[in-house]
Amino acid sequence: MTHPHRELTFGSFLFPKASEGPDLLKQASLAEDLGFDLIGVPDHVDWGHYVDEWVLMSAILGRTNSIEVFSCVTSLALREPPAVIAKAAASLDVLAPGRFHFGLGSGVMPGIATIGGPLWQPEEAFERVREAIELTRVMWSGQERGTYAGRYYRLDEAQLPPAPSPKLDIWVGCIGPRMRRLVGRSADGWIPGMFSVDPDVTRVEVEQLDEALDAAGRPRGAVRRVYNTIAKQVQPSSEGFLVGPPDQWAEQLTQIALEFGYDTFLFGDRNDTVAHLHRLADEIIPQVRANVAKALAPAGPVS
Repeated sequence: MTHPHRELTFGSFLFPKASEGPDLLKQASLAEDLGFDLIGVPDHVDWGHYVDEWVLMSAILGRTNSIEVFSCVTSLALREPPAVIAKAAASLDVLAPGRFHFGLGSGVMPGIATIGGPLWQPEEAFERVREAIELTRVMWSGQERGTYAGRYYRLDEAQLPPAPSPKLDIWVGCIGPRMRRLVGRSADGWIPGMFSVDPDVTRVEVEQLDEALDAAGRPRGAVRRVYNTIAKQVQPSSEGFLVGPPDQWAEQLTQIALEFGYDTFLFGDRNDTVAHLHRLADEIIPQVRANVAKALAPAGPVS
C-alpha cells in the first residue's frame, strides 16, 4: 500500500468521569502543556457516570489555548436532528476558530433504549449518517439560507450559521465496510473502533478505505486516519501487540504510521490518566516522531 504521509498528531482520550469533576479540565490543560495536539471526548448520554460530551468540549476549549478537540464520536441517535449538532459544531468553531473537529457516528447501542433513544437497523443507521453528513455540508456552506431534502432529515430554507473556518471538518466513527466506503466518498477523517488496531485487522480495513478513496477519485491523503489505542496497555513486560514497554510502543506505532498511513494517534488510560500522559509525552511520542521522520527523510547523495 502506498500512502502520502501527513504530519503526525497525537491525542489524549479523555474519560469524562463525573467523579473527577474539575480534574477533567486539569487533565486537558496538562495534555496541552505536555505538547499533545488534540483531545478526544466520547459521547455517552446513557452513561450516568460520564459528564456530557458537548458541555465538556466547550469547557476544555475555554480552559485551554491551542490544543484541538474532537468529538469521539457524537451519537447521531442521541443528538437529532443533525442540524442541531451541525450548528453546535459551527458555534464551537466561532468560539475557538480552527480548534474543533466534528466526529460523528450513528451511536446506535443497547444503552440508548434506556433513555428513550432509537434502535435503528443497520440500513437505516447508515442512511441517517449519510444524510447527516450531506445536511451538515449545507449547514456549513456559508449561504444565508439552505435547503436539504432527505428521507430522514430536512432543511427548508433554513437560516444558516456563518461559514466556519477551513479546519472545521467531519470525521466519521465506524466499524463496518459500508460505512468505511462512505468515509472514502464523503468524510474528512476516519475513526475506527478501538479493537481495529492489530495489524492483521487494520490492514483489511485500510485497504477498504483506500479502495473507496480511489473509487471516489480522492487522494489517499484526503482522509485523516485516527488510530485508537485506548484498549491497549503500556506496561513493563511485553504481552502482545501494543501491550508492553514504551520502546515496544514506539517501534510498533512507527510501523502503523509507515505501513498504513495513520497520522493521528489517540491514547488513553482510564485508571491512571495523568501518569499515562507523562509516559507518552516523555518516552513514546518523541521516539515515534523521530522514527517516522528518519524513515521518510530523502536519501542523501551517493558519494
